[in-house]
Amino acid sequence: MLNNKSKLIVLTMAIGAMLLAGCGNSTSASGGHEGHTGHGSSDKQDSKNEMVAMIKVNLQVPEEVKINEAVTISAQVTQEEKAVDDADKVEFELWLDGAEHEKIEGKLYKDGTYQIEKTFDKAGTYTVISHVTARDMHSMPKKQFTVK
Repeated sequence: MLNNKSKLIVLTMAIGAMLLAGCGNSTSASGGHEGHTGHGSSDKQDSKNEMVAMIKVNLQVPEEVKINEAVTISAQVTQEEKAVDDADKVEFELWLDGAEHEKIEGKLYKDGTYQIEKTFDKAGTYTVISHVTARDMHSMPKKQFTVK
């Protein structure tokens, strides 16, 4: 017969094993930003166990950006080569190296292209991440550009 201390140890070990098993189901090895790991890196299965094609996001930034000049930053969202016009959320996160991050909601322009217009008042290297949530998936490509 187990005493109370032994029962507590067995119960604690069983709970720990269940927690570890639940945390070990990740199949992605790719990294991410702000805790978003592996989003958009492989195909996904729906509830009928059929493969669902992942969304693809083509983040586009201008080649040349000048201080105090408006530029367009866009993200073209597709799934199986077809435009995705029904994204749940498209947000552009921008920051100058060493500065605070700013998030701006993208608006659907046309044919799966979501965009923002932005004027930069400081020169330097900027990073942009498009956070796209569509069809129960999340993708967040990142690019850098220089403002002169």
